[in-house]
Amino acid sequence: MSTIVAGYDGSPSSRAAVAHAVTLAEGGRVVVVHAHEAAPEHLNARWREVLDADHVDRARAVLDEILLADNADLGAVRWEGRLEPGEPADAILSVAAEIGADALVVGSHGYGPLASLLGSVAHELVRRADRPVTVIPLGAVRRDGA
Repeated sequence: MSTIVAGYDGSPSSRAAVAHAVTLAEGGRVVVVHAHEAAPEHLNARWREVLDADHVDRARAVLDEILLADNADLGAVRWEGRLEPGEPADAILSVAAEIGADALVVGSHGYGPLASLLGSVAHELVRRADRPVTVIPLGAVRRDGA
């Protein structure tokens, strides 16, 4: 049994990443992480509060989509959802370090020139992680019909 952190952004490849994380956990624990941006520092306190609340509400809706849906995959493990402020790679790495995760799983969109092979978050995780990273490419999602 393992503890796996899965990055989730609502995309088909991130849904596949969560399903794969459940497989890797082998009955252990899966922590689904969704990052949200923080309000810019230059805003006054009231506008930061309003914008932060909006970002959290939108991020919670994305995370709730997989956590509250009838998701048979998650039924096979102990799981929790984590809504984290900041850049996705930073959030995923921070949670992984905090909980002592055995591995990370993320989906890949393949957006951007450098990220055309992995995706920018996946590329950043592969570059910076101190534990195994599994990347679910969009081609695998299309192949499986997800």
